[in-house]
Amino acid sequence: MKKVMVLTCIMVFTLALAAFAAPAAPDKPLEFKGSQKAVMFPHAVHAKVECVTCHHKVDGKESYAKCGSSGCHDDLTGKQGEKSLYYVVHAKKELKHSNCLGCHSKVAEEKPELKKDMTGCAKSKCHP
Repeated sequence: MKKVMVLTCIMVFTLALAAFAAPAAPDKPLEFKGSQKAVMFPHAVHAKVECVTCHHKVDGKESYAKCGSSGCHDDLTGKQGEKSLYYVVHAKKELKHSNCLGCHSKVAEEKPELKKDMTGCAKSKCHP
């Protein structure tokens, strides 16, 4: 009986720890604010992508901060440089981490019928 109780406690502790280790993706789309029209980002649709793909490491630690957080990519008016939110979302060259347009371009290559939706500006999934 004692062993069952100890094993049960260990299992409950392990499950609780796992639940707090990785934040869950929000169900509602997030509003991704930049210098122009806000983009509604369907976080749940992107849940199959590993979190660290977009939420890259900062100072060697995984960060779940928003891209435009203070001190990150918080230049909302510029279009060049790593501080520019526009640049890190739209850059066509490979950055230190994945970005929106880079990933969407790969999907569009695999599924050409989605090119306008995935990489277009106006009337796309990004900028409806």
